[in-house]
Formats: sequence, C-alpha cells, structure tokens
Amino acid sequence: MQEKRKEKRIPIDIKLSVSDLYPEDVTGMIEVSSPIEVTDISPKGIGFLCDAVLPVGFIFIANIELDKALPQIITDVRIIRSQAVENGLYRYGSEFVSISPRVAKMLDDFESGGKSSI
Repeated sequence: MQEKRKEKRIPIDIKLSVSDLYPEDVTGMIEVSSPIEVTDISPKGIGFLCDAVLPVGFIFIANIELDKALPQIITDVRIIRSQAVENGLYRYGSEFVSISPRVAKMLDDFESGGKSSI
C-alpha cells in the first residue's frame, strides 16, 4: 500500500474487534463480528488487518489501549482505504473522525516516546 500518512506511524500490536459499521449518514448499520489487528498508529489514525471486507467510508467505534498506564482512547474511526493481502486478510487505513485535543496530545506524546500524564 502506498504511504499516505503525513504523520509518523508507530508500530503497535493491539487487538480490537469490529462489531458495528455504519455509513457517515447513519442510515443503516452493518453487523460484523471480526477481530482486527492494529499494526500502526499515528495522531491521525490507525492501520490494521482484518479478515472481513469492510466498506471504505464506513465508521466504527474503537477502544484503543496504548499502554496500561494510559487511559483508553474511545473514538470513531473512518475507513479510508483497503487492500487485499495474503492469507485472506485485508489491510486497511483509517482516520480518527473526531479526537479531543487531550487525546491528540496523548498520541503525540506516545509517538515521541514519552508517556503522557493525561
């Protein structure tokens, strides 16, 4: 996949689960029960692998725990690109839909190797 992010990607190994996907206009919801493996994170979004076909433009809620010492990040994530890869998996690029300044600072601190006290 061609590099699209302007921010530095931090390799990370986090397991999440997608249970509900919805389009931006929230006219309907797709029920999915697929685990995802977050491969990297930046202050603007996450990259992840999943065995389900997830529509570009759809949104899901992610609970992200960067570190046991930091609070969980709960945010909406919009899928912005997808690519089929080996073993029936798909690689996705996504962006955070709306993120508070506090969480943005926590991600910046995490990216620079520091631990935020937020």
